[in-house]
Amino acid sequence: MTLLNIPYIPLSQPTDTAPPHKIENEPWAKGGVLSCSAAFAVSHFDEGIRLRFVVNEPHLNARKRPINSDVHNDNCVEFFIAFGDEEGYYNIEFNCLGSIKAAYGKNRFGREFVPAELLNPIVETMVLDLNNNVPKGGISWDISAVLPLSVFCYSSLPTLSGTECAVNFTKCGDQLPVPHFLSWVKLDGDTPDFHQPQCFAKVVFDRKPVLVSV
Repeated sequence: MTLLNIPYIPLSQPTDTAPPHKIENEPWAKGGVLSCSAAFAVSHFDEGIRLRFVVNEPHLNARKRPINSDVHNDNCVEFFIAFGDEEGYYNIEFNCLGSIKAAYGKNRFGREFVPAELLNPIVETMVLDLNNNVPKGGISWDISAVLPLSVFCYSSLPTLSGTECAVNFTKCGDQLPVPHFLSWVKLDGDTPDFHQPQCFAKVVFDRKPVLVSV
């Protein structure tokens, strides 16, 4: 069953029409209240994917890191995607300061990093808004990123239009004062582990509209 259709929105148009989706499964939490509030929006265009994450959380602990460093220790969001029937999948992580890490593989072990030269354009065009003056304390942050098709360098992707894939969107902070691990899809296991491709949700990239001249 397809859980999400990813809309086609040209890069020249704003992504306001892409609906937000809450990240609200927290299988490893000890209490019944979510540790933070997080949501994502996703769309695609001719040459790539646009992502947006909006987060409100109680603690800030982040640093500007080199590409492909341990951003999961900070205030972090993450995008997982497996294209078609590929056994491997990508995970792309961002912290609240715009540091990025991306890799590809069949599981959490032995993953291949996406080369830094392919990630640099994402960093250079990223839009960030971080507010640590929230009335009730904590922080709010908003990050938007454009992922060109070249980032998915271990796959052959002439187009995304009509492509089926499996995805997940997550929120974590391994070294925050109170670590948390939230997921869009439901995950299993006794300990936190986002690398569960068997649980990813089936989605499809909407086809690019065909313009008919009259």
